[in-house]
Amino acid sequence: MATAIREVGVWRQTRTLLLKNYLIKCRTKKSSVQEILFPLFFLFWLILISMMHPNKKYEEVPDRELNPMDKSVLSNLILGYTPVTNITRNIMQKVSTDHLPEVIITEEYTNEKELLVSSLSKPNNFVGVVFKDFMSYELRFFPDMIPVSSIYMDSRAGCSTSCEAAQYWSSGFTVLQASIDAAIIQLKTNVSFWRELESTKAVIMGETAVVEIDTFPRGVILIYLVIAFSPFGYFLAIHIVEKLPYIKEHKFG
Repeated sequence: MATAIREVGVWRQTRTLLLKNYLIKCRTKKSSVQEILFPLFFLFWLILISMMHPNKKYEEVPDRELNPMDKSVLSNLILGYTPVTNITRNIMQKVSTDHLPEVIITEEYTNEKELLVSSLSKPNNFVGVVFKDFMSYELRFFPDMIPVSSIYMDSRAGCSTSCEAAQYWSSGFTVLQASIDAAIIQLKTNVSFWRELESTKAVIMGETAVVEIDTFPRGVILIYLVIAFSPFGYFLAIHIVEKLPYIKEHKFG
């Protein structure tokens, strides 16, 4: 019986509070309208920002095999190398005569500084090779010939042979690297692996469907969500502050 009376009392108090808040909202129409319109205003801008910066959706991309290595992309290539020793000369001789006899023109440079100075007056078909030791070297291409970074961050959807993911393969970088590696291996082991390296196949690996989320609009949306709900806290604080004198008077009067 006591539980039933308590439940009736709670319902009656809840109904009374709702009626009281309704009457307050009717008397303070201006603040009530602002309390409703402010979130709607920010919601409108939130929707507009989302429409202006939609998330990028990429469909699933299957594996795609690239064309075989093409030596013709190195046509009339000028290959300068440094330092000039018997070993480096033998390596470049094998590259220019055995592996790429119709496309390579070699030039010798005393040091790396001389190679760099000479490259400033060379056309785009000039490539520098800087040997660090017998087994290691660096290829120096012009910046517009190969990707700036070896890390490819974008989606491979719609990627062709001209995109950055395959530019190392189509620009002749891989062919030249394979021919120099084959020459080094042959000088080291007396066994030629040029045929095997020349027949190397490359595959651009596929990827599942992905959605790329832009971080800047997402951050703006989070800020707008906070701003959109701030009017509720503002008007709630006003109501609490207005009732504080009444509470103090009722308690201590």
